[in-house]
Amino acid sequence: MPTQRLPLGGRREWRVLFRDKGKWLLGVYRPKFTARSQISILEKHAGPELFFLMKGKVNLVLKEKGRIKDVALRMGEAVVTDIWHNGYRPGGEEGICLVIERDGNPSRYLRLKGRST
Repeated sequence: MPTQRLPLGGRREWRVLFRDKGKWLLGVYRPKFTARSQISILEKHAGPELFFLMKGKVNLVLKEKGRIKDVALRMGEAVVTDIWHNGYRPGGEEGICLVIERDGNPSRYLRLKGRST
């Protein structure tokens, strides 16, 4: 396989940049939500996901041991999770993450009580 340069920008919420079919994939995640209050659904996969903040600000909303909490991503630090999650860009600022996950990693969804889409 030849060496490739992959553009990391864009306005889409999720874009797969590279896939090793059946093994892993690398994508760019730009949360569509700009506040925690907008999030009504969390997702969970069959395997872990790694989030790495590339630009701006992104918070993950995690459901851990029955409690919902925010985790602000920090430059130069990876967060790996296999629990219920979603994300937002605080205050609508730009925020872009690289995500590495298992290819074909099925998603399940959980509606937060008292929230509608």
